[in-house]
Amino acid sequence: NQPGPPPLPAAEQREFEELVRRAQAPLSTSPKVLERHPDARKPVPPEFIGEVNPKTGEVGGPKREPVKFGDWSYGGKVTDF
Repeated sequence: NQPGPPPLPAAEQREFEELVRRAQAPLSTSPKVLERHPDARKPVPPEFIGEVNPKTGEVGGPKREPVKFGDWSYGGKVTDF
């Protein structure tokens, strides 16, 4: 005897539970859903392929310089002198 909404008829209850199940299902991974928006920027291509940087010889380092154009960064903040 707890307060609550009145129970639904059996057919409507089944329909409600099915709709809830569909809403909680993982998102569809169809190609149309995953398509890139036409106005979105294109991903930046890697500077090199593999683990060894051909310019510096560094193994396993960053693939692309995170700070560009002579900027200086500290603690996630970038300044340009």
